[in-house]
Amino acid sequence: MSRFIMNRRTVLRGAFGAGIAALGLPVLEAMLNSHGTALAGGGPLPVRFMSWFWGNGVRLDQWVPSAALAGNNPDGDNPRFKTGLTEGDAWQLSAELQPLLLVKDRLSVLSGFYNRAGSAGRRGHHDGSAGCLSGTPFIALDAAEGSYSSKFGGPTLDQVIVNRLQAQGVNTYMPSLHVGVSKRLTQGEGPSLWHISHKGPDEPIASVLSPQTVYDQLFSNFVPPTDPSGKLRSDMLDAIANDAKRLKLRVGKADQLRLDAHIASVAQLRQQVAALPPICTAPPAPTQTNDDVDGKEPLEEVAHVMADLVAVAFSCDSTRVATWQQSGSVGGTVYWMTGATTEEHGLSHEPGGQALIHAAVVFNMKCLGYLLERLRATPEGDSNLLERSAITVVSDAAQGITHSNFDMPFLVAGGGGGRLKSNLHYRSSNDRNQAKNTSDILLSVLQCFDEGATEVGAGAGYSNTPLNVIKA
Repeated sequence: MSRFIMNRRTVLRGAFGAGIAALGLPVLEAMLNSHGTALAGGGPLPVRFMSWFWGNGVRLDQWVPSAALAGNNPDGDNPRFKTGLTEGDAWQLSAELQPLLLVKDRLSVLSGFYNRAGSAGRRGHHDGSAGCLSGTPFIALDAAEGSYSSKFGGPTLDQVIVNRLQAQGVNTYMPSLHVGVSKRLTQGEGPSLWHISHKGPDEPIASVLSPQTVYDQLFSNFVPPTDPSGKLRSDMLDAIANDAKRLKLRVGKADQLRLDAHIASVAQLRQQVAALPPICTAPPAPTQTNDDVDGKEPLEEVAHVMADLVAVAFSCDSTRVATWQQSGSVGGTVYWMTGATTEEHGLSHEPGGQALIHAAVVFNMKCLGYLLERLRATPEGDSNLLERSAITVVSDAAQGITHSNFDMPFLVAGGGGGRLKSNLHYRSSNDRNQAKNTSDILLSVLQCFDEGATEVGAGAGYSNTPLNVIKA
């Protein structure tokens, strides 16, 4: 008998009420070639991109995974660390990177880089956000006396990749997905500090802060028209049951088990989303109290559900591009689980607050670790979603206490579909004047999606020199 082959875009469908339910499927064996290395039709398996961002920097003495040389000043602008490339077992994760231990082999830690888009030093957090996410200096805006405001000077890397994929004929259900965790975002200094994704100077894209809304974006056709509240979403699984049963008669045992697991995971995800308290809804303004639980944001719970949603979106090829705003640039996030009682940005400027800043970075890396482990645990073909993703991780300053644009905390995670090297620490320089540009990192990641890409960014942040040390 000839082998049953499914189209990559196959979905399970069912009718209920006055609507149609459709559930996207992960990659099944029936969609692949005999080796599991490509789609049955000959096309490559998809590669995904994510930009993962948090605000207010790190403690460099606790971040850089090399033993500091004598005379290191952890609060200074230029601590001294061992330069060059270290790979494999020859390097170890630093204290702030310890939560990523289980994915160390799919991690590149890049230190000693200079955000040259912010070389003019006009405004710390604005420089860091614009430069490290887009490679282009920000554009200053008029602001009230005593304040500052700006917008991005060009598109962020996620939107550059969206455009490149669309030019290649890749059109997913959602061109890009944008999720956020902390609701305490800075809105009063222009879009540069408010949003991490921008199509251009006047087209910011807001992060979605409610897991319920993200679920609706991904599975909007699961909600019957007569049920705008979404309470009947679970009926979707009943509606597609017969379609699933028919499909299981045509696929092999492994695919039958994968179908059952996929349907069960969506049902469990729906229960997780429904169980979250209403504090996940976006507030009318970040300065308002909101309906927090005892005044506290459920940061870890939301981060875990968002990670599960992103994994499903990538697995079903609903999108290939995403951004993650763990906390805002400057922002007002209170990391209460660390013992902090005031917002992080204020603490970052206080010498006595640096221990709490360190604890907040560890917490954020713990949330990142959950996402990366979740992607690795999701199989696709002969590998998994982490192997088939390129994920940039960066903040808006090296250290909040200095606002420096040198030694930006930068990670690249994932295998990039075989295009990225991992399990390495590369330190560019201890001297900002000799350091490589953070935009070099952006260009290397862009080439995972467009091998012909030769440049990224503009102005002082422009790069035409990819960081080859992380390229496979």
